[in-house]
Amino acid sequence: MGVRISALHCECHGTGKPLEAGPRRMKKTYPLSLLMLLLATVASADWQSIAPGLDYQEFRDKNTDIYVTRVDLTNEAIRVVGTPEADRGSKVSDYAARTHALVAINGDYFDDTFHPIGMTVGPCGEWDSAKKSKREGYISIGDGEAVIKTQSQVPRDTTAEDWMTATVSGWPALVVGCEALTDSELPGSDAFTRAPHPRTAVGLSRDRKTLYFVVVDGRRTGAPGLTLSKLARFLAERLEVCSAINLDGGGSSTMWLRDRVVNKPADGVERPVSNHLAVVLEKDVRACGDEVSRTTTTTTITKTTTVTPSTSGSTPPPPRNH
Repeated sequence: MGVRISALHCECHGTGKPLEAGPRRMKKTYPLSLLMLLLATVASADWQSIAPGLDYQEFRDKNTDIYVTRVDLTNEAIRVVGTPEADRGSKVSDYAARTHALVAINGDYFDDTFHPIGMTVGPCGEWDSAKKSKREGYISIGDGEAVIKTQSQVPRDTTAEDWMTATVSGWPALVVGCEALTDSELPGSDAFTRAPHPRTAVGLSRDRKTLYFVVVDGRRTGAPGLTLSKLARFLAERLEVCSAINLDGGGSSTMWLRDRVVNKPADGVERPVSNHLAVVLEKDVRACGDEVSRTTTTTTITKTTTVTPSTSGSTPPPPRNH
């Protein structure tokens, strides 16, 4: 693409601390292999282990706050799960608490009654209430498989395949064939696509064995968010994903980690959303029909934005701005 991640002005790693001045150049007597080993060790140290097969990292600078969870889909101690249809309209934190989630994020766009715009699959199979759109692609995870389909690959009357155990839809595709889509390649209005906003996205590695949850803060002082092309470049260049899709963003963008919301939702408080993706320990997986109390909690988050919060509980489907 010819555009490096420096275009995002990423000057910090994991803990958010500015990069220190580099050490003096190594003597020529040091083998190149040693230098590469040292660099690899530093890079891996930025990831914080949350559970077997699950790591977390924050990417911060003066204008960008990005929260990333890396999921090893081959690890048998954890499982990616979708939302039961009965949990439609739950806040991410409430859904996460009910499912004992290690990490959870918001999913698809939705209408005023929290019906998702695209195909959704949870523990009891495909949702009957989803309003399928020909614009939507999806991410599906199942036993030994994971795939991201672009909107052009999904017919409007598509149905879930037997292997799919967790699916949420989204729009648009951000990374295709390991290449980040550019401003000119991405669909949508300037206000939606080429303006900075809070974002939620998911991506898969080349071998489709590693899944990434990504949430970007925005609409607050010092953190406007990202355009879709900058988000695509971050996914392709920094995380090295080969496929990625944008999910619902704006005030819906939320990431729960272990016992709390780690990002700063744009409305100042959490927004109820239609569906979710989560990672749970295998022992905590809920089967279809398991009853869990729908008791909800009130989550208050200190507001640090000059933007007037949305009064709507839902996010309109694309191509309208969220």
